[in-house]
Amino acid sequence: MKTHTDISSFERPQYAVATVGTFDGLHIGHQKIIHRMKEIARINGGETILVTFHPHPRLVLNNIKGELKFINNLKRKYDLLDAFGIDHMIIIPFTKEFASTSSEDFIRDFLVEKIGVKKLIVGYDHHFGKNREGNYEKLIGLGKNLGFEVEEIPAQIFEGVAVSSTKIRKAL
Repeated sequence: MKTHTDISSFERPQYAVATVGTFDGLHIGHQKIIHRMKEIARINGGETILVTFHPHPRLVLNNIKGELKFINNLKRKYDLLDAFGIDHMIIIPFTKEFASTSSEDFIRDFLVEKIGVKKLIVGYDHHFGKNREGNYEKLIGLGKNLGFEVEEIPAQIFEGVAVSSTKIRKAL
């Protein structure tokens, strides 16, 4: 897996299959997204791209100083993603300035223009952009206007509960 912290040197693949999120824990929902990305990339001769953030957005937005416990640190997340066979991990420095980016600007300027996304895979509860304004419905509209497809992975249920990193952190 290639790790990118400077997007200016990223070479856009012919067919980019991407997902975006913090991916803390890489639980069964995350794994379903990754497996689907790999399947689509294989069918289309593409490459998988996981876009993530460091530090965790909650640490920046809520001014938390070490109070948020993580399931995996950045090194462990890298090792797990590498083992899952992701082609590229792009780490975006998460700052208050970046947090003010609108969902539309992020999709257009970053995912479409810089990465060249052709297919975006997201989880059922995916929100993004300033104030978490972006969601699946907004992605569908942006995809039609900007030339990419979107697929939503439904909630993965374990013992009657939708799996999420937040729920796993609380359980731990």
